[in-house]
Amino acid sequence: MNKSVFTIVKVVAIAAIIGWVFFSNDSNDTEYAKDEIDLNLVLDVTVETLHTVSENTPEGTDADQAFIGLADALAVDYNKSQPAIYKSEIGVSPQVDASLLAFADDNKNKELDENEVALFKIEIDGENARIIASSRSGAVNDHHFSGTALIAGYLIGSMLTRQRAAGVSSKSLANKKTITSREAAKARAGSGSHSKGK
Repeated sequence: MNKSVFTIVKVVAIAAIIGWVFFSNDSNDTEYAKDEIDLNLVLDVTVETLHTVSENTPEGTDADQAFIGLADALAVDYNKSQPAIYKSEIGVSPQVDASLLAFADDNKNKELDENEVALFKIEIDGENARIIASSRSGAVNDHHFSGTALIAGYLIGSMLTRQRAAGVSSKSLANKKTITSREAAKARAGSGSHSKGK
């Protein structure tokens, strides 16, 4: 009996991970929770933090450490934002593809655990010099960099290198358009028997 309960728990955990994989691949068939995130506020905080961290990251700094430092700084700034971005603690997990995944850090251990939900994802579109924020509802918003200093800086440069190494297509990010959570919900509802295979 205990073995079957363990198997059920394991299946539920795997299903949760698969659900997040579909979110990160922009599937239109996944059901999302109601959007609770103001992506404009997220982008304002992200851009300000990115500028600050970039200015304080000297060229030649270990690229992995710089990226982890950015994730840590974003977590601090997201949590002290007024108005609040989310109702509870936010953690930020740096991803292999140079995206940054913000999640509800319920136990405040700064690690994305199985039972914690993804809130939004931050990506860099180097081709169009913009930051993209995508929420778990399917909403997408962006903010263009002003000037070229940030995009030409060491931190963003190392993130773009990480993107390419992970096989992220700059064209796929460049083609990512802004969409409200309401428009995303309509698109999902209207997709009918839309296949997950893209």
